[in-house]
Amino acid sequence: MEELIKYGEKFFDELEIVVRRSRGIEVNVELNEISMGATRIEKVTIIRGIKDKRVGIAIIDTDSKEEVKKAIEEAAKMAKLNTPDEKWSSLPSPGKYREKPKVSEDLKSVSTETLVEFVTRGIKLARESDPNVTVAGGSAGTSWAEVEIFNSQGINVSQEFGSAHIFFEFVGKKEGVVTPGIFDFDAKDNLELDVEGVVNRGLERVKWAYNVKEAKNEETTVIFGPWAISGLLSYALFPAFSGERLVKKTTPLADKVGEKVASDVITIYDDTFHELSIAKAIADGEGVPTRKVTLIEEGIFKGFIWDNYWAKVYGTESTGHGQRDWRGGGVSIGLNSAVIENGKRELSEIIGEIKHGYLVEGLQGAHSSNPDNGNFAVTANPAYLIEDGEVVGSTVFLIAGNVYELLKQATEVSKDQRALPFMTTAITPYIKFENVKIAGKK
Repeated sequence: MEELIKYGEKFFDELEIVVRRSRGIEVNVELNEISMGATRIEKVTIIRGIKDKRVGIAIIDTDSKEEVKKAIEEAAKMAKLNTPDEKWSSLPSPGKYREKPKVSEDLKSVSTETLVEFVTRGIKLARESDPNVTVAGGSAGTSWAEVEIFNSQGINVSQEFGSAHIFFEFVGKKEGVVTPGIFDFDAKDNLELDVEGVVNRGLERVKWAYNVKEAKNEETTVIFGPWAISGLLSYALFPAFSGERLVKKTTPLADKVGEKVASDVITIYDDTFHELSIAKAIADGEGVPTRKVTLIEEGIFKGFIWDNYWAKVYGTESTGHGQRDWRGGGVSIGLNSAVIENGKRELSEIIGEIKHGYLVEGLQGAHSSNPDNGNFAVTANPAYLIEDGEVVGSTVFLIAGNVYELLKQATEVSKDQRALPFMTTAITPYIKFENVKIAGKK
């Protein structure tokens, strides 16, 4: 690759070459049957060059040396057509990386048959446990990728990633009641997926959902599950941590460093090396070393995350949060593995002390949340009514508010913690909130 960097320096002041080789397998489920299976093998090479502050990008589906040279020439042509970016400083320089984690060898060579066995076992268990249940959808899949990053500033780093997941959506139909879609999942950086746990947790919630209850307008205790928390924070809160938004003055956290933005029970940090992380990266998308970055500590906002470009614009250093766009070739700021620190008690213990309240497993409409101010309006579904320390049925209701006000109402986080590999990878417990305003929905 050094030869290609030197070749590119004939055309550019600076040059970056990123190569990604990947293999993914997925088996999909629909209405109690396997609907489709597919294997995807890809190679992508991205050329990003800078000449007189003009950026040129080329993307090709091979790592062939000759084709990369042609792509460098094409990127140079594109750079000439683009307007100079006067904010441009330079590509990142090498740093000190953590020790590379070992990727499970099984993920490199797993067969479709293994995934078929996972889903057929799950379907069989669900149908035998509750004949009224339909496995409406789901999937099992694995992915493996190798990424190499080189640039003319001296970065030369490679890393491997591997992960597996299983997901089921259950719908129950009993005595005239049709439940909403109840989903559960497991995701790991190995093949030891908990198929039985996914099915059993899902069917427990289907059982709750057979007993439909009506929610009323009230202020009450609400527990948000990992899926609900991840969905809401990914849209309403996490974007506000971006240093780009600080520069552009579009984050409500701009003047909040060192101030209280959540309750004492809320600690959030980003650490791709967390034990539950499914993508333990030593470098971000442009080769900057990753590290643990605390965002909120016991309710206090600690600071922002940065990629190389916006860090240099602002006059600080990258925190290792440059996320590569594999379609467009560029880099933007994003979290690696957002972690909400867990607590000491199991979910069952927390529920057992609630006289009246709700458990929310899913939120509809979270994508419409506004990260510029933290406002949101969502439908809690699936959601469950808690009475005298027990879940007694399912319900649906509306919640509208502000994510920062909501976080100040948090009173406990569970010991249970789950990893969600969707959008931003989030590792989160259940969170109990007090005095949440809800509106019943008939």
